[in-house]
Amino acid sequence: MSDKIKSIFIFLFFFALIVILSIYGFMTSDFSNLSKVDSSLDSNLKAKIAKKRYYSTEIVIKDDGVVDLGDFEINIGNGHKLITNISAKYEKHGGWGMSSGVDDEISSKGTLLRHAAIEAIMNKHEADVRSYRVKSAIIDSMNRHLSSTRVEDIYFNKLIVAE
Repeated sequence: MSDKIKSIFIFLFFFALIVILSIYGFMTSDFSNLSKVDSSLDSNLKAKIAKKRYYSTEIVIKDDGVVDLGDFEINIGNGHKLITNISAKYEKHGGWGMSSGVDDEISSKGTLLRHAAIEAIMNKHEADVRSYRVKSAIIDSMNRHLSSTRVEDIYFNKLIVAE
């Protein structure tokens, strides 16, 4: 019984020591010098950065024949919505500046490609959205709008079905 009492006293001693040191640390700390990392940024710039991080419909062409079509939030029925970010890999014809015309077509038809993706997804049921059938539907829908290139594959960078 004596060992049990000793272990309880040792535990209480160390617990009290930790509490006292914590209180001392808080009392001697100077919290008035704390500042946010981005406190020097202009509030309009902060809002612009935050909006871009949250949701982007900007179409960005990458060097490797991939176009980022941005974020999508689409109602898919039964009170569910699909939140996704889609990138498309397209044929990038090599040789003597031919890829520039392809990039120009992708860039000029970016909004149309976004619309084709939305249309393809909206024509699917919730079960189809969770399968690979929606991928081929999006590719087919996009390819109907392109003349000098073809979409080869679709990448879902983010895919969330939410209520």
